[in-house]
Amino acid sequence: MKKHYVIQSLIFILLLILVLFSVCSPKSKLQSYQVIRFAMGTVIEITILDYSEKHAYESIDAAFEEISRIGTLFYEGNPESPLYEFSHRTSNNVPMPNEVLRLIQRGLKISELTDGCFDMTVGIILPLYNFKTESPVPPALGEINALLPYVDYRSLTVDLECGVLMSASPKTMLTTGGIAKGYGVDQAIEILKDKGIKGALVNAGGDLRALPRGDGKKWRVGIQDPRDLKKMLKIIEVDSGAVITSGDYQKYFIYKGKRYHHLINPKTGLPADSCQSVTILAPTAEMADALATGIFVAGVSKGLEILNSLPGCDGLIVRYDGKFFGTADF
Repeated sequence: MKKHYVIQSLIFILLLILVLFSVCSPKSKLQSYQVIRFAMGTVIEITILDYSEKHAYESIDAAFEEISRIGTLFYEGNPESPLYEFSHRTSNNVPMPNEVLRLIQRGLKISELTDGCFDMTVGIILPLYNFKTESPVPPALGEINALLPYVDYRSLTVDLECGVLMSASPKTMLTTGGIAKGYGVDQAIEILKDKGIKGALVNAGGDLRALPRGDGKKWRVGIQDPRDLKKMLKIIEVDSGAVITSGDYQKYFIYKGKRYHHLINPKTGLPADSCQSVTILAPTAEMADALATGIFVAGVSKGLEILNSLPGCDGLIVRYDGKFFGTADF
């Protein structure tokens, strides 16, 4: 009887030691995990901090699934995309999902803020520039001028109640390339946040947004030198929010000594020539994405004026001659 009591006591003590060890021992170390994939027409890197490898990669997969969904939804070359349907419409009232209409509506607000320097209706001009051919040639001015009358964000009306996008111009086309990628980054961050990730950095070809790190450190982000791609202009540290850079080095060709790039001035149909690059810090990637495009077209003076009017937004502008201009807090 006594022997049985002693054995029970030993078992109890061992169990107590195991419980105390599990309570008092530190958690597994926070680890970094990274996955790189191609989506939305660019290379996307997702870096996260988490305690569990399994949970980390499951969360990253979920974030990439959301990015892929958004890429398909907003790709104007996809025959099933609402934007494709709008560009090939037979009526000026085109039904669209609420998610798409809301993004267009927010984009139109940036158009107003930048006085049309950010304009999604520049989509009708973009096909004139072929950056994929081996020997690209810029379009003739006559081709551009023939389409400019259809570039005007004010011709669009979003009707959320009826679920339609209306256009006053029969040939107006849309491109959401200057805003949808940022939106995709934001949605990926929301997925990771919902998954309880302990820190994240989503970088979609220069469109970047961060979640605070669980280890208390900050994320280090490099800003590309637009004329020497092996160098960084500046390294900044961020806790959260978005850092977006638009530059004339991202998609371009040189023709007869002149640089032709993808950031088109909606007022002229020609590549904007006032900047080499624009980096924006803002609360969301969507907002920073659209602002970076609009301010690149607007130039230094108007660009700084816009940024100084927006709480929580800062920027660094590299002018056409390589000189730097930034907001005070940048």
